[in-house]
Amino acid sequence: MRRRRFANGAELKFPEVCGRALVLLAPVLLAGCLDEDNRQRSSARGADPLPAIADRINRSGKGDRLVTRTGAETFSLERARQRARKLAASGGVAPDGISLSGFYRALTALQSGVRQDPVTILHLGDSHIASDSFSGDLREKFQRRFGDAGRGMMMPGFPFPYYRARGVTFERRGKWTAANSFAGDAGPYGLSGVRLSASDAGASLSLVSGQGAHEWAEVAFATQAKGGAASVSFGGARQLVETGGEGGKIKRVRIARKGRRLEIETKDASPVSVLSWSLGNNRPGIRYVNFGIPGASADTPRRWDEAFVADDLDRLKPDLIVLGYGTNEGFNDDLDVEAYGVRVTALLKRLKAGAPKAGILVLGPPDAARLPRFARGKAKAAEANVPCRALSETERRDYAALRKAKSSRLARWHPPPKLTAVRTSLRRVAERQGAYFWDWSKVMNGPCGIHAWANAEPPLAAGDRVHLRSAGAKRSANALFEELMAGYEAHVKLASR
Repeated sequence: MRRRRFANGAELKFPEVCGRALVLLAPVLLAGCLDEDNRQRSSARGADPLPAIADRINRSGKGDRLVTRTGAETFSLERARQRARKLAASGGVAPDGISLSGFYRALTALQSGVRQDPVTILHLGDSHIASDSFSGDLREKFQRRFGDAGRGMMMPGFPFPYYRARGVTFERRGKWTAANSFAGDAGPYGLSGVRLSASDAGASLSLVSGQGAHEWAEVAFATQAKGGAASVSFGGARQLVETGGEGGKIKRVRIARKGRRLEIETKDASPVSVLSWSLGNNRPGIRYVNFGIPGASADTPRRWDEAFVADDLDRLKPDLIVLGYGTNEGFNDDLDVEAYGVRVTALLKRLKAGAPKAGILVLGPPDAARLPRFARGKAKAAEANVPCRALSETERRDYAALRKAKSSRLARWHPPPKLTAVRTSLRRVAERQGAYFWDWSKVMNGPCGIHAWANAEPPLAAGDRVHLRSAGAKRSANALFEELMAGYEAHVKLASR
């Protein structure tokens, strides 16, 4: 083990690996619904349910019961670490020859004391990060190693059932209406993809940090014709904001005081719309911002307002953007994969245009499986005994006809036919756009790995064979973080030469 000491006393350690450039793998997140192991009790009052979602994907195998049978589990974190270091040691270079060196340089400057601004990671995705389990584990790991610059930007709670932000609790009073970009509700939307609105005086939203005081708070409102007034309180200070005026703009209110509780209260019966709120500290470190919507796909951001997204990106100035879609697309049997790749490419270009200095990390969706409705029994527990096997080429080709005929050949758990194609498409797009790709399914040992995770003891995945339990999310975060850090250590060693 070699060490390098900087002028400020900081010491970097890195293994004896040699090589020229280095490689970073990319996380692409997720899909479906929330980690069933992480459903904390909320303090929302008078919460209004979201409108019905007509275009929600039919997974034909999604349940909410967890099975606790012993299953094979062969993933080794140490093997993942060794593979990453071997790749770096061999001079590992992504197929397109482009690395996440910009992100690594930002981390190096942060750890050496040269950089005083936070390093920001922006994670966009689906239900895999909506409950802030996988993303929360990554946040804790990054902040533990590189410092904590605060919680960063969050969705206003509660934009949809089971939304969670680790380390923060929410409360809502009065009548607030949630708008959700995945549900197709009218915009505008920023990066959060949601909006909460109230039209009654005295309605309030509040959050309390469970991780100590922060040094500033900020709230983003959408301006609109005949918009109402609201007060923003934090750390004993209060500001009044008028949201009326020209529509299509973001008005931000920032209070630079030390506090733990942030509150928004409407002052009249005119509409007030909240897009996001933030907590931060005035010190170097990591801010890990996650925006995940259950059911979302890489098409969901197409419903976000271009000006709002550009404004949010300029505010965040992310050093790394993690794109975590693909699961919901994989369950869409009618998906045109080629056209999908074109749309994902457009999304990456849009993000890169708004954050030209940010590295892009694309996550291939984790393994998932479905059990057709016609193969289901009356007892949910019995579904754990149904085997899982990947589709053959013939079954993949004739899948639609076999499902329509309720063929016994499909009467088992199996990955949906488009899931692998979606993963392959995301990999190709990442390579062509100079982004890093991380195949989440490899952590689960490939097709039907989710079945083993669901039957493991304790279970790592939910009984629906789509979502992860907190233990599975933590294992996934460990694997991704170790691979990213192996790349970072190789970058530091290369730079030291």
